[in-house]
Amino acid sequence: MKVDYNKLVRDKIPEIIKNSGRACEYKILGKSEVRDALKEKLLEKAQVFMNKPSEDELSDIYELLDTIVEAFEYEPLHIDYLKIQNKENKGSYSEKVFLISVDDGQ
Repeated sequence: MKVDYNKLVRDKIPEIIKNSGRACEYKILGKSEVRDALKEKLLEKAQVFMNKPSEDELSDIYELLDTIVEAFEYEPLHIDYLKIQNKENKGSYSEKVFLISVDDGQ
């Protein structure tokens, strides 16, 4: 039975499938295609993590973020700099602040 996936997978997945005695069809994405696929994959992985948080799923997200940085040609050190800036300007999430509402007085 053929099952359609139409999603980005890790590089070794086709080899793993073939080694299991099954056949698969895949293609190598171009620059713009992979960027769209990476964004979709990030949403997919975030949903999986929401449903069942685990270190394994979180490690997949870390790997995915590294790949996104590379695919979008971002500078990793600049990302780290922005992270530090945001933490200094807006704080972190460590205090567990949950905003209920804001009244603008109007």
